[in-house]
Order: sequence, then C-alpha cells, then structure tokens
Amino acid sequence: MYKQCRTEQSANRQRALEQGLLEAMSQQHYDEISVSELCTRMEIPRKSFYRYFSSKEGALHALIDHSFTDYEGYGVPEPTQSSRTVQQDMERFFAYWKHQKPLLDALEKSSLGGILIQRAVSHAISEVTLPRRFLPGDEKSVQEHVTAFAVCGLMSMVIQWHHEGYQDSVQHMARISVRLVSQPLFPNLESFF
Repeated sequence: MYKQCRTEQSANRQRALEQGLLEAMSQQHYDEISVSELCTRMEIPRKSFYRYFSSKEGALHALIDHSFTDYEGYGVPEPTQSSRTVQQDMERFFAYWKHQKPLLDALEKSSLGGILIQRAVSHAISEVTLPRRFLPGDEKSVQEHVTAFAVCGLMSMVIQWHHEGYQDSVQHMARISVRLVSQPLFPNLESFF
C-alpha cells in the first residue's frame, strides 16, 4: 500500500504527498481526486507518487497511519509512568484529535470515518502498541477483540465529537472515556437476563 521510508528525506517527500492529498480532500470529495490530478496539483511526475504509494488508497492509509504515529510525539512530554493518570492520557488523546481537525474535516467530507476507525484498530492491534502489554495472560484473539472494541469506541467518540463541532471540552470527553473504561458498561446487566 505504501512504502516504509528509510531516510528522513524520503519520509519528508512521502509526508508532503500525503499533505497534498489532504489539501485536495479539503476542497473536493476523495472519490473525485485522481492520482494524475494530485500529481499535477503538486507539480510532480506520476512515477514520484508511485515511488511511495501503490495507489491513492495507499496515500490515504499512510496519511491516517502517520496521524497515529504522530500522536506519540504530540504535546508536552508525557509525565513519568508512575505519575500518569488515565484522565491525563485521555485528555492528551482528545486534545490531539481536536488538533487533527483538518484531517477529520477531510474524512468527514468524503464519508471516510470508517476507514479512520479501521486503520486505528489495525494500528492498535499491531506489534507497535502490543495489546498483550495491557492484557497479559489473555489469548491473542481476546487481546485483539478487546482492543478493537475499545479503539472503535474511542474513535467513534472522536468522530461524533468532531461532527458536533467540539461542543464538549477536552476534559469532559476525557471524563466520559475514563468512566467507560473504569466502570462496567451495563452495571445491572444481570437484570436483563
């Protein structure tokens, strides 16, 4: 889908192409953008595009995937592990996604929120984040399903929050997500059966 760049120069070129796609998506629907049009807009030959991406979808996936890797370096340095709270982690998460408004605008314009969720789940269950760190002792399939459930919920919250114009504060969104991960979703579930 897209090349894993080995040099900083190559990575910068790839990121520039991703930003070109994002700019095009801010002006028109993703389905209306062709690789040829994107290359013309960026004044590059098509072969330069295909040096980094196998398709327009590859460029979109790289753009989204790099938003997840950019999150790791977002904001102020993280507090030490012993002083971090779930509330702080969630505030950082929602602040980051509020900062990513241009990407969320472009994805919403083209009805591509589902791809964002799909890529988030893929990223979360990859070896990068190691779900087994958080769910030690569980089978791999349990780790993946629990991770997918949590990530789908969080990213759906982000998409809805963005769609509503960020009416709730970062802190409020963080409190909601902390409640969801720290308390049973259905405390009286036994009464349903």
